[in-house]
Amino acid sequence: MKTFKLTVIAASVVLLGACAAKPEPAKPAPEPTNVTLDELNTAIEGGVKIQNEKGEEMLCRREAKTGSRLARETICMTQAEWTRVSEESQRNTKKTMRGGKIMHGSD
Repeated sequence: MKTFKLTVIAASVVLLGACAAKPEPAKPAPEPTNVTLDELNTAIEGGVKIQNEKGEEMLCRREAKTGSRLARETICMTQAEWTRVSEESQRNTKKTMRGGKIMHGSD
């Protein structure tokens, strides 16, 4: 009986010591991997968040591919990059409209 009590006490000390131990550090992000476009699209559709090498979240959009009616391409950029592209596009459109340089047909 004495041995049993000592075993229970020893086990309690070990378990309490384990509870007081420092928590395990967070696991680092996995290393980047090369994936195919199909794998990337499947991951995006599944809700996977994609980050660039700086850890910034990437927003991906499927847009019509230039020169094709049916083909689409996936473009991934950060929110800041999407905003910059949008603003630049708006500036160019306004500049073209002010200058009267709108081209018609295949002149």
